[in-house]
Amino acid sequence: MKYIQSLFTLIILSTSITTAFADVKLPKLISNGIVLQRDADIPVWGWAAANEKITVTFNGKKYKTQATAAGDWRVTLPKMKAGGPYTMTIAGKNTVEVKDILIGDVWLCAGQSNMVHQLDIHDVTYADEIKNANYPDIRHFKIPTTTSIAGPQQDLSGGEWQKAIGEEVRPFSAVAYFFAKKIYEKYHIPIGLINASVGGTPIEAWTPAEGFKNFPDIIKIIEENKDTAFVNSQTRNRPAFNGTPREPSDKGLKGEKPWYAVDFVLKRMAHHQHSRLLGGSGGERFERRGLVSSGN
Repeated sequence: MKYIQSLFTLIILSTSITTAFADVKLPKLISNGIVLQRDADIPVWGWAAANEKITVTFNGKKYKTQATAAGDWRVTLPKMKAGGPYTMTIAGKNTVEVKDILIGDVWLCAGQSNMVHQLDIHDVTYADEIKNANYPDIRHFKIPTTTSIAGPQQDLSGGEWQKAIGEEVRPFSAVAYFFAKKIYEKYHIPIGLINASVGGTPIEAWTPAEGFKNFPDIIKIIEENKDTAFVNSQTRNRPAFNGTPREPSDKGLKGEKPWYAVDFVLKRMAHHQHSRLLGGSGGERFERRGLVSSGN
């Protein structure tokens, strides 16, 4: 996890695509329950009709701006101390309210499986933690798992801010939750967790294009996938599923019983290995792993 000095400096999603908006609209991230970074300038942005005048009201002050010809607008709020809850009003031809806003410390939680794992997956181990969670000032926003090789998009496809209260804490990253709980209990400052983790991803997926300047093969793949015609051609050329599942190539999945069946018998186990198992040496686990790997 990396500390975000300014919440929106790293999370803002820019784009060169212009879209017409009839009403004032905010990105998914700026929604009810959001935590804004304390002691740092706070950018607030969105979309509206071309050249529409926008007024943002927050914490007793008004901030005015005007949308561009493309419909984009942005204001920057001054540094503020931790606190809340507050309500933000954005007014143009229509009015949008964002409620229950806190100002505190915001953390970006990124990575793969270890960061992805939710408390819900481990609800037996952490049953009491889920049942007794009561930290309304700890908030979690999960970035939807979507891809766009063509470049950054204007907005996220979904997502919402959730509080660490009882059952609502289940979707939280377990690592991020316990991290936030520890620092909250010490400092009592609101905590916002932006969870951008994606399980099973290689390091290349997290590397910006400029990081591959010495890897022409990867650059070629990136450029190809920016071409919509190329991507569509790959999709069309993909073999159609005929309804018949493929025969498993792993020998441990073939035969009458797969290796993970509770009554599966290890035929290749010698008698002396049997006695070692009965002695609790842990040989069974090692043997089963060996059988699986030998069939790959």
